[in-house]
Amino acid sequence: MGKSQTSFKQLPLALDLNPPQSLEGFIGNDNLLLRALIMQQIEGNGELQLFVHGPLGVGKTHLAQAACFHAGGQGRRAAYLPLALDHGRRGLNRVNPQEIDLLVLDDVGSVAGDRALEFAVFDVLNRLREQEVPVLLTAARPPADLPIILPDLASRLGWGLTISVAEPSDAEKIELLTVKAHERGLVMPFETAAYLLQRLPRDTGKLLEVLDELDQASLSAQRKLSVPFVRTVLFEGG
Repeated sequence: MGKSQTSFKQLPLALDLNPPQSLEGFIGNDNLLLRALIMQQIEGNGELQLFVHGPLGVGKTHLAQAACFHAGGQGRRAAYLPLALDHGRRGLNRVNPQEIDLLVLDDVGSVAGDRALEFAVFDVLNRLREQEVPVLLTAARPPADLPIILPDLASRLGWGLTISVAEPSDAEKIELLTVKAHERGLVMPFETAAYLLQRLPRDTGKLLEVLDELDQASLSAQRKLSVPFVRTVLFEGG
């Protein structure tokens, strides 16, 4: 039987996926090549292994999850494993290369120093390569800078292409907020997005977490995302 047009069913990790992310919503002119490489990988004509690295807050998890959603939209089956979480690590033993078209290993550096987990990742990468299943990996640092203790894994992580995520500019972060709000069916006025950028930590992940909170608050209160409403929700205990 061929691979069916389903996604996220091989590994029960859909709860780790935030509201649908899009690769198109991954903002930043300096990241256009990275986005194109991921799209090619998903479509089956790119790198078998793509290693994406960048510091905390540049949007690596957003990108990893967006890759999964994009794959599903293309009729391809993706599995997402957040390796910093226990159940993500347990999922390594359940990966079946014959049942997926893409595996995303988010925060692979979090297994460094644990020999058993390192071997589990090494084993998965070997089995994926044997079946020519693409894998997307993310980490805070490039492979050579991770404190991996298993030499075989250290070598294997360097296979394929390694590319960094560029930090979006403030203007691009404002654009990101408005685009992601629109994807949720919300209107984010420019002045509200600029206000959030002034008052909150500027890392992409935190901004998107706050947007999730505002989405729920707006739905509950039936209010638009005005600056006064956002101020009340986030800073005045509303």
